[in-house]
Amino acid sequence: MKKYAFRFSVDKTFSEGVTGHNFLLRCMPGAFSFQRTYAFKLTVKPFTPLTHIVDVFDNEMYTGTLDRRHTAFSFEATGFVLCSKYLTHEPLDRVFCHPTSMTRPTEEMTRLISTLDLPEDPWSRAKMLCALVHERFTLTEPVYARRTAAESFTAGSGDVSDMAQILVTLCRLAGIGARYVSGLVCGVPIACCWAEVYTDGVWRALDPATGQPAEYGYLKIAHGTDVNACLLERSVYRGMGEDVTETMTMSASVTEHVITTRDTVPRA
Repeated sequence: MKKYAFRFSVDKTFSEGVTGHNFLLRCMPGAFSFQRTYAFKLTVKPFTPLTHIVDVFDNEMYTGTLDRRHTAFSFEATGFVLCSKYLTHEPLDRVFCHPTSMTRPTEEMTRLISTLDLPEDPWSRAKMLCALVHERFTLTEPVYARRTAAESFTAGSGDVSDMAQILVTLCRLAGIGARYVSGLVCGVPIACCWAEVYTDGVWRALDPATGQPAEYGYLKIAHGTDVNACLLERSVYRGMGEDVTETMTMSASVTEHVITTRDTVPRA
């Protein structure tokens, strides 16, 4: 068992004042079998009441509306998380075995899988594919643009989101259930993405950015079929002009702390 403190914030500015701003946030490490979040706090500016809901995959979300005109929007999530080894005992939903519009494989991807000497053991197979993605594709700085796995595969490069989608796509092609994950990682100053694969009746995590299994220091926020199901922030709003542009900065911090007795006391 390990204890982590986390902070995750996003600041957005708009080229002009906007109104009717409806937003949805997936920004807090959730309650999963291997992690428990406590003493957490979420603040948004400008202030508005938040509604807590869950999506179809049981990811925690917060929604709100800002009707008054504003040119900036920000949120910050803070708290602590207790984590055991990253492992989830949960049945396989077959939706994670099939492609989506964002993870539809190309002929080149299919040929690649057919030419590989993949191990019979599913976990070994998934680890081999993770190492392949790490070695074959160039990791870039985040661009916050939603590209399909096929587009990133053809480009031969991408950010952590692109790499995760490529790995998810290749694992599904290799007969392994896989899902996309967003969250925070110890020592990484922005939000991250990785993949979970279903082998031997459990979900395990793989990080194509490192080419290795993810066991500790990964705080899971959401999982889904692809990046669109795990977006950390979504907004719709109205502007006075036709073309409102926005800029965004992101900051994250995850640090390991010493576990105290009160950290392990059950909370209501």
